[in-house]
Amino acid sequence: MPLTTPLALLGLLFVPAVVAMYLLKLRREETVVPSTLLWQRLVADLEANAPWQRLRRSLLLLLQLLLVIILVLLAARPFVERPAGLARDIVLVMDTSASMAATDVSPNRQVAARDAALAALRDLPTGGKVSVIEAGRTARIITSGTADLGRVRQAIDGIRPTSEPGDLADALELASQLAAQAGDGEVLVVTDAALASIPTTAVDARLRVIRVGNEAGRKNQAIVALAVRTSPSSLAKSLFVSVANLDVEPAQRRIELWGDGNLLEARDVTIDAQQRADVIIDNVGDPAHPVNVVEVRLVARQAPTDPATPPDQLATDDRAWAIIPPDRRRAVLLVGAGDPYLETALSYLPNSDLWGVTADRYPQDAVRTDGTDWDLIIFEGVSPANLPDVPVLLIAPPSTGPLGTVGGKLTNPGIGTISPDEPILRYVDLSTTHIAEAVKLELPAWARTVIPGPKGAPLLYTGVRAGIPSAVLAFEPRRSDLPLQVAFPILVANLAGELMGGSAAPAEAVKPGDPVSLPLPAGATGLRVERPDGSVVELAPGTSGGASVTFTQTDLLGVYSATAIRPAGSDASPGASAGATPSPSATPRPSGSNRPSGSGGAVAPPVDPNAPIRFAVDLFDIGESTIAPKAESAAALEKLGHAAPAPGSSAAAAAASAEARPAARDELWVPIVLLVLLGLCLEWALYHRDVIGRGRRSIAARLRPVRKGHA
Repeated sequence: MPLTTPLALLGLLFVPAVVAMYLLKLRREETVVPSTLLWQRLVADLEANAPWQRLRRSLLLLLQLLLVIILVLLAARPFVERPAGLARDIVLVMDTSASMAATDVSPNRQVAARDAALAALRDLPTGGKVSVIEAGRTARIITSGTADLGRVRQAIDGIRPTSEPGDLADALELASQLAAQAGDGEVLVVTDAALASIPTTAVDARLRVIRVGNEAGRKNQAIVALAVRTSPSSLAKSLFVSVANLDVEPAQRRIELWGDGNLLEARDVTIDAQQRADVIIDNVGDPAHPVNVVEVRLVARQAPTDPATPPDQLATDDRAWAIIPPDRRRAVLLVGAGDPYLETALSYLPNSDLWGVTADRYPQDAVRTDGTDWDLIIFEGVSPANLPDVPVLLIAPPSTGPLGTVGGKLTNPGIGTISPDEPILRYVDLSTTHIAEAVKLELPAWARTVIPGPKGAPLLYTGVRAGIPSAVLAFEPRRSDLPLQVAFPILVANLAGELMGGSAAPAEAVKPGDPVSLPLPAGATGLRVERPDGSVVELAPGTSGGASVTFTQTDLLGVYSATAIRPAGSDASPGASAGATPSPSATPRPSGSNRPSGSGGAVAPPVDPNAPIRFAVDLFDIGESTIAPKAESAAALEKLGHAAPAPGSSAAAAAASAEARPAARDELWVPIVLLVLLGLCLEWALYHRDVIGRGRRSIAARLRPVRKGHA
């Protein structure tokens, strides 16, 4: 039998030592006794002059000798050889994507992948080397070319499933480079093969896929979209939630809406197989009790009998978060002679300050002293030569300009057919509106018609020109009866909200692993970012005086909060005034706010410089939420690999190298340890045979009356 450490056989020298213990006489202590009548055998033993005694037959001695021999064999590490099933150099790719947390196998697929990888490495040849790659959003080498299997096991045990979508293409490219450096390389990919797309990266080595997960493991419902939308008037906020059922059977779930840790609403939904269910929750929060962070949870409709049983097989995508941006005051500048109807409607915009300046004093009197820009500039009967880089509304432009071409006048123009899906015209009834005079405009390519006029001439259009929201109204409100109708202030609020971001599509949520650019508040030297698990990361700008920092540790799902790091004794308040330069006609009129819609990925700076900057990281990946393992995906992955000879060698040399591959070893320490335990038990039982005998007789004596009673 071959041994790994044959020098351990020197431990057999302990066998004579054990025998000598039984040959040596006992050294007794001398004691005075009144008579030796009862000590005859002891006296006879003491009369012998030799220090050794005859070796008596002893079962205990045999057991101890056997234990010494077995322990020596255990230290020598005997093994048996068998043909190796793996190459000498193994590159192990461990999939750590979000779907690996699925619980269709106990406790989850990642643990099953760990066990499968360790079992596969038993076929590693003697002296074989292993490299371990963690395949998350990006590939990461954990160990490289080590023959220490203990280190490899430790690296594999430390791998945990992430909340990120996996990228096997990146990992396979890295694995191909590592395998190509060896003459006898092989790539093992341990994955659930629940891939939305198959990588196309060719691997210059044999590739084998170890698939984990149950083929029937597809029971999952996921939150795939979450957005907080503000109405065009900025008076109300709604929550849009989309839930997908990736199972082949209908599902019944409950959607819970939590705001700042409090349950706000719950709705039951039924989702057909392979379909989505969209839910809109209106009036999230109220001005008296604003909500900063909303969380949506997908739970079971009825409480399960076993609380440990999850409603589906992937809990990662059952929660999502979104940030509601804080209210801030908006500054609106009206350039023109002034229209009392228009000014009155603008004054009712929530959280907005209205300023006015005449056309002849623009732009010199329109400069803000705090260095910020206007949120909206309205030109009434004025065509500016140069448009500002802020949202603009032109009312009855007298001449052609960058926002449109003027082609004359329209007298008593009629209003065409209005689209029922137009958000600016929500709750706006123009059926009884009459217009005395309007400017004839041509619709530019960047705009859409909101209020159509006669012969294709728009009466109101809006769009995004060169990245800036812009709109043109063809008539002055006072040249119509619109200001006398209820629809007028609603139209003004919706239009202003569209231009200032009130109904713009929300920014996408931050995906796990994506970097986030965070603005630095004035006077701050850095940011302290608290992650969802409570850990804190401090960031500083790369250059002195930098205006932002980049945060990259977005691998956890949940809400992140960034607070400013300021020098001791610094003042966090803004140093400049927020008002515009006063002018004879620039009178502020208090009003309310218009604020843009937000979502989990919004990272706009807050109004209060001391307020934390919050953003949320959500999965929102339907491909990752589709957890059903696919055998065809595993087969397609294996086709990416092929046996390639090492650089500078021939195919015959590579084949010879494979034939000369050392055998795999199976050490026999497990049966040896069992023999040691059995021997120890027998030795203990033999040494305490008298105690065991008395105990057996005592138990038998107690059971004897019971047996007589039954008889």
